[in-house]
Amino acid sequence: MFRTVYVTAGECVTVVDNWLIIKNNQGVENKIPVDDIYTLFLDNIHTKISVYALQYLSVRGINLICCDDKYRPACSVIPFAKHYRPYGVMKKQFALTKEYRDLIWQRIVKAKIMNQYYAAALAGLNDKVVERLRQLAEEVLPGAIGNREAIAAKMFFRNLYGCGFVRFSEDVINYAMNYGYTIMRSAVIRSLVAYGYNCVLGVHHMNENNAFNLADDFMEPFRPIVDLWVSEHNDELVDELSRHNRINLVNLLNAEVNWNNKTMKLHNALDKYIASFTTAIDSADVNKLVIPSIMKNG
Repeated sequence: MFRTVYVTAGECVTVVDNWLIIKNNQGVENKIPVDDIYTLFLDNIHTKISVYALQYLSVRGINLICCDDKYRPACSVIPFAKHYRPYGVMKKQFALTKEYRDLIWQRIVKAKIMNQYYAAALAGLNDKVVERLRQLAEEVLPGAIGNREAIAAKMFFRNLYGCGFVRFSEDVINYAMNYGYTIMRSAVIRSLVAYGYNCVLGVHHMNENNAFNLADDFMEPFRPIVDLWVSEHNDELVDELSRHNRINLVNLLNAEVNWNNKTMKLHNALDKYIASFTTAIDSADVNKLVIPSIMKNG
């Protein structure tokens, strides 16, 4: 699976004989092999999709995302049973000690700051800022105590977007960041579910009102991929995200990253990343968790 299919008009979506069929209002059909699809993105509330297509795509692991009337990702379709031993996996999640979870979180936060370091270098930020980000990554302790993540984020954002940038403000930069983060989160959820994980049980995030704590843990290293794109396309972001902007943000799942010294598409690296978490748990070796990184050469 490697293609992102983006439906932006009031079209009819069905599945016939393992082909995704998209028919427009004029009756013209576009056929795509289901096995080629990684993400189906429904960006229009007037799109019609059959129940058969919904269940067919979900059980085959397609990352199916639906948007609301403001074109914001609103939900993902996730199958009830994708893994053959979900209860066995859940027992392993419950058995993780706080000490081990702290080591996993240390590794995740370090990878996030290192990706900020790579993004900062690719964005051409001041050499002292870039080097300080690398140092902050090395200073991350188990459980990420010491607040290095917050220090790095403040330095990274202010140098990437300017001193006037405020996270969570009502502006197009924050809209673009949140949109991209939601896409990354949905892909991480898809992979976690495929490997049998219960997303409520986080490694670090433990919010009782959040059904996807574990996904929020594991998506952290991918935020800088979105941040870098937003910085590079800042000039074309005006008032609200255009359809072109939204398509490009979804297509970040096809960005090339480095995983275990191999270059691959992000969506493929995601699966290997989550598989390595399973290996890390089974072997009781946190070093088995291998996290994708931004390509240093761009």
